[in-house]
Formats: sequence, structure tokens, C-alpha cells
Amino acid sequence: MHRENPSLKSFHTKGNIVFRYKRITIVTFLLFSFLLLFLESIHSQTKTDIIVDPLLQKPWIPDAEEEESRSYHRFLSEFKNKQSSVKKKDSFGRNYLVSPSGKIRFLIDDEYRKEFPAQREADIAAKELEVLYEVRKEKEVVFLGKGIHLCYRLKKEKDPGFFPEWLIRSNEITNKAANEWSDQTIPLDLVSEPYGCYVDEISPMDFLYLESESFRYRLKIPSSLRYEGLFGNRLGIYGENRDSIYRIVRFVKFLSNYLPAGQTEWDEALKLQTSGKKKKTLPKIILSIGSSFDKVRPLRNPKNYFVFWDSVRSLSKSQMRMLQFKRTEVNGGYLSEWVEVDEIGNSIPMEMMEYYVYNAPRGYFLSLSYPKREKELATTYWNTIRTSFVVKD
Repeated sequence: MHRENPSLKSFHTKGNIVFRYKRITIVTFLLFSFLLLFLESIHSQTKTDIIVDPLLQKPWIPDAEEEESRSYHRFLSEFKNKQSSVKKKDSFGRNYLVSPSGKIRFLIDDEYRKEFPAQREADIAAKELEVLYEVRKEKEVVFLGKGIHLCYRLKKEKDPGFFPEWLIRSNEITNKAANEWSDQTIPLDLVSEPYGCYVDEISPMDFLYLESESFRYRLKIPSSLRYEGLFGNRLGIYGENRDSIYRIVRFVKFLSNYLPAGQTEWDEALKLQTSGKKKKTLPKIILSIGSSFDKVRPLRNPKNYFVFWDSVRSLSKSQMRMLQFKRTEVNGGYLSEWVEVDEIGNSIPMEMMEYYVYNAPRGYFLSLSYPKREKELATTYWNTIRTSFVVKD
């Protein structure tokens, strides 16, 4: 039997290893060379394809990508530094918080003030309602809750299928607050009516729709007329006797100061100082809405109904003579004229448009008083108010 020489076998084995190593090295070198050539071709092609800004004379793609990266990481760092909830403001500049999950928490803070709800933010107003109920402000809850429901009804008139999730909870809280007020001596209607809702028509929140549930009326007024009941306890005039109940509420627009012809600010300041007054009362446009209810048989008729409101406003015959008051019947209503005298003796011609409705046992009046120089603006206001006023059966 032939036997293989061990030394020869070792030589063959080493030869194979060396051969294989050289072959692997050659293949690796070829692959590496091919890869370098491939990358160089791509690099040269990319350099020719990059768009260069002729003004900056440098590629914009890498810069844009770098800026995008920086912005993204900056956003992440800012988000990490923020609180869990973000503070936002509603249309009236009041604060509320929105959590990352989308939950809203209204804030009753130093910037909070009473307002009618806005239809486009009725969901936020519903959150305001919840917080007011938590802090036991029942009359504000009912006032706001009725306004929210009016927003819903106005929207539903145009969109019959409208039924938001927040409505049920809002009505539930409003009813609870009304029941809890029942043991108070002040009538709830006095502090919660009239209620309203700001609606976008021509521009955002340009009109306020106003309602009274107890006196059953609705009208639309320009939002620049502000309800006195939003400020403190200015609830207007309220009276009740054995025969009737009546109430007047007012909406006011303050006007800029007015100097008569030939008078300067220095003249006005001197007159104020001489009279001991610190400042003049600003002129204003005033909308008054009056409602009455007869407890007994009809006490009046449509022809003399205005006399009742003259007595409520203390507009006696002697006062009329002093003011040079004159009332003229115009287009189913009245136009009244008189002269006021301001703090420094300036005479201010005034006008008032009036409208009276008496359908026993209920009666209503609308009046818009204004400096005569503001007649054009007042007429625009009056046309909106008068044509929108309706009384429910």
C-alpha cells in the first residue's frame, strides 16, 4: 500500500491556504476598487445635479435639510419644556387650558369677566359653565347656560341635524343651578335675563341675539352696544307692585369726546377746572328695552302705553319743559327731541327713537337715544333692532 508523505501533505495544505488567501485578497481589492469608482461617479453626478443659488453661490439642499433638522429638534426641546397643558384665549381674551389629550379647562382668574357666549365658541363656553358651577356661582351659570342654549337653537334653525355633545351636559348643569337658586330672595329671572349669544354674520361676533324667557321676546342688536348687566350689578330698573311687574335693561356704546365749534381742549380743561369737575362724561348711544306684565285686568291701551314708561323714567311734564322735550309720531313709533347740558355748560341736541307694543297683559318698549350728530349711525342701529324685535305667543 502506498502511503502519502506527511511532509508533502503539509506542503500541499499550506499551498492551498496561501492560494486561497491570495484569491480572497485579489477579489477584495477588485470589489473595493469598483466601489470607489461607483461612489466617485455618483459624487460627480450629484455635484452636477445640485441647484446652486446664484445669490449665495452655495448649494441650498444641504442647508435646507440642516435647517429642517434644527427646527425639528428645537420643536422637540420646546415641547419638553412646556407644561402638560397649553394656555389659550377665547374671543374675549379670557384664559383656558388645553391638555395634550384635547381636554379644556376654563380659568376663573384675574382676566376673567362675565360675557354672553359666542356661537362659534359654544363648546368652550360649556367648559366655562362647568367651572362656574364648581365655584358656586349659580346665577352666572343660569345666565350663561341660557345663552349657550340660545346659541344651539340659532344654529339648529339653519342646520336641523345639529346636536353637539356639550349640549346635554350644559343643560344638566343649568337646571341644577336653577334649582339650587330657588331658596334665594332675588328672582332668578332678574339676574339671568336677558341672555344672549354673539353670532357671526358679516364679521366675527358682529351681532348679539338677545332673549328673555320670562317676557318672551327676541331681538338682534349690534355687538358694539354693551349690556350694562355685564358690569357689576347694573341690572337696570325693576319694579313690582300689586298691579304689575316691569323692567328696563340698557345697552350702551360710549362715543369719543366732542368739542363744539370754536372750542379747544384747553378751553374745555379750563372750564372743567373752574367748575371743579375732573372730567366730562363721555357722550353715548343708549338702547333701552322695557317689559311689563299686568297682574290684573288690562290697565292701559296701545295709545297711552308710552305714558306708563314716561312715569317709570320720571319724565314728568315739568321735566319735559326744562329739557325742551318734544315727541312726534313717526312710522308707527315716535321721534323725541330735547337738549342736554354737559358738565361745563355746552348744549347737546339729543334725539330718541321709540317703539311701543302693548298686547295685554304684556307690553314692551324700545328706545334708542343718541346725540343728534350721531343720527346716521343710530339709524343703522335702529333699523336692525326694530326689524328683528319679535314677541313669542
